[in-house]
Amino acid sequence: MADVLSSGPEPGGPSRPRRRWTTPLAGVLAAVVAAYLALHAGGGTVKDPRAAEPTPSPTGLTPAPATYRLRGDPGPGPAGVRILVGGRRPAVLDAGTGRLAPLPIHIGPVDVAELDHAGGTTTVVLHNPYRLRSRAVAVDRSGRAVAVGQVLDVLPLRDGSVLAENCGDPDGTGPCTLTGYAPAGTVLWRRVEPRPVDLVRDTPYGLLVRTFDGPRGGVAQLEDPRSGAAYRVIGRATGVLGADDRQVVFAPASCATECDLVLADLDTGSSRFLPENPGSPTVAAFSRDGRRVAIGYAGMLPDDRSAEPRRDGYVVVIDQHRSDAGQLVPEVTTGPASAALPVWSPDGQLLLAVPTDGSGSGRVVAWRPGAPRVTLLPVGLTGFYGLPGQAAALS
Repeated sequence: MADVLSSGPEPGGPSRPRRRWTTPLAGVLAAVVAAYLALHAGGGTVKDPRAAEPTPSPTGLTPAPATYRLRGDPGPGPAGVRILVGGRRPAVLDAGTGRLAPLPIHIGPVDVAELDHAGGTTTVVLHNPYRLRSRAVAVDRSGRAVAVGQVLDVLPLRDGSVLAENCGDPDGTGPCTLTGYAPAGTVLWRRVEPRPVDLVRDTPYGLLVRTFDGPRGGVAQLEDPRSGAAYRVIGRATGVLGADDRQVVFAPASCATECDLVLADLDTGSSRFLPENPGSPTVAAFSRDGRRVAIGYAGMLPDDRSAEPRRDGYVVVIDQHRSDAGQLVPEVTTGPASAALPVWSPDGQLLLAVPTDGSGSGRVVAWRPGAPRVTLLPVGLTGFYGLPGQAAALS
């Protein structure tokens, strides 16, 4: 028998937190590292989202808020898939059993990032990422942990080292210092940037960052981590939704709202617009083979005056071998200021952590592209908003 969940917005719910690179205080506890290390060792055709029935509001009235809805069949997720989940109640999720193994953090939210490299895998845990001073710990697969200290942002690099960003001004405007730490915790190098940068991902083609450029947005580019010398300018961007080792999806700086997203190839620098879908794109994730990209659209707030009739958040998966607008993940929508964070497993199965109505609570679902329904895992998350940096696949 299928599960059915539905709820409208709760008044006075918290607004969506800012992305971790725009504001990153307090410390990741040693117990977090110990808990993480212990855990780390051990279809049918779906309606085009653009064809959703409009829900216009009368002229002069506040538009309807987004609504959380979730329908599907209860069951297990893919066996052997584990996800390190951030947010306000960080834990390791076993998708096959639906079990959550909480990390012993009691104050503040957590963001995570993971990167495979020649020496194994490095995972960074950023505690209190919505403050200007966060504490970060990096853990590699061999079991070593590096306490990076108080930072604005942190990123694992392909050589096994860790890149940390610190900005001197109280408002986080810069100048900023980028520091490379060896796996043993020693400082390898430092350099100064005149203003903060978004640390996106270390790729085979260089460090992917987004520089800030005032009201015009910023520039997404590949650069040398140590010198800052630019290898290639990818494009002007108001924000980066997601990237893998070969591609990046970003919102162009040429428009303010209802923008078509740009997908760029990091090797050649070539770019193209993704098929148009309505709403507020918030986060993107690529399948391991790079063929599919899943994009989470956030639900609109009641005071959002967008003319777009679709108010609910949703997820669409775009197959780059096809020219259509993509396949809507069926029977899943999110509430105001919430997005469903897509995380791909190695075999291409899509896992979604789905907030409810903007309060950061929801169910976890699994979905294989082409399937007519989602599977509802027997686990819920709280303090989870579906933003970039709130989940990383461990296996």
